[in-house]
Amino acid sequence: MRKIDIDELKKIQIDILNTVVDFCENNSINYWLDCGTLLGAIRHKGYIPWDDDIDIGMLRPDFDRFMKTFNQEGSRYQAYCIENNSEFYYGFGKVLDTKTVLYEPDENGMKLSVNIDVFVYDNAPDDDKKLEIMFIKRDLYRNLNLARCLEHKPNGNLIRRSFIYFLRIIIKPFPKKYFVEKLVLNSKRYAESNTKRIGNFLGVMKMYCRKEVFNSFINVDFEGQSYKAPIGYDEYLKAFYNNYMELPCIEKQVSHHRFIAYADE
Repeated sequence: MRKIDIDELKKIQIDILNTVVDFCENNSINYWLDCGTLLGAIRHKGYIPWDDDIDIGMLRPDFDRFMKTFNQEGSRYQAYCIENNSEFYYGFGKVLDTKTVLYEPDENGMKLSVNIDVFVYDNAPDDDKKLEIMFIKRDLYRNLNLARCLEHKPNGNLIRRSFIYFLRIIIKPFPKKYFVEKLVLNSKRYAESNTKRIGNFLGVMKMYCRKEVFNSFINVDFEGQSYKAPIGYDEYLKAFYNNYMELPCIEKQVSHHRFIAYADE
C-alpha cells in the first residue's frame, strides 16, 4: 500500500462522486451536494480551501433506493449504511473506494476506505418543541453509538477521557448496532406524516428547512465539473451556516478531520 497525500485523496473522492452521480442520473435518483461541499461549490466553486471531504444529500425515498441498488458484485465502489450492512455503525451512508484504506484518526483507530458521505433527510415535525426533542434524542443516540463502537483512545482532558472509558463499560452489554438503530428510528419518526419541513437527524448540526427547498434542482460548479444543488440552496445554506458567504476567522479555517490514507499500488 502507498500512502496518499491530500491532493490524491481529493481526486479519489471526486472519482467516487462521479460514479455516484452517473448511477443516480441513470436510475432517476435525486441527490445534491450537501453541507460543506455545497457551501464550497457556491462560495469557492470547489472544495472549501481547508476542507478535505465530500458530502451529498438525498431525501429518504431516494436514499433507500440508492442503498438497495448501487452495490454491484465485484465493483470497486460500495455503498454502506446500517440498513444494508449490520456491521456499519453510522446513521447516514458512505460510498467507499475499496481499493484504498483510510484510518481515523490513525492506524490505531477506525479502519475504512476513502469515501464520501451520503446524508439522508427525513420529515421534520412542524411543531418546534417536537423538533427540538428529535435533535436531543439524535445527539444522545449519536454520542452513545460512538462510545459503544469506537475503541481508540478518546481525545480531550483526563476528565473527559475518564468519563468516556466509564461510559464504554456501562454500555458494552448493548449490541454494537443498538444505538445506531435507535438513531435511525428517531430520524424516521415522522416518515408517515405530512409535514411541511425536512431535516437532517443523522449528522451533527441542527439542520431543517421547508420542503419547497427541494422542489427542483439546479447545476452548480464544483472543481470544474457540474453537480446538482437544491433550487432553494440560499435558504438551505442559511439554515446551516447563517451568513454563509462570510469567511470564518483564521483560527477556524482548519480541517476537523484526522486520518491517514493508503491506496493499492
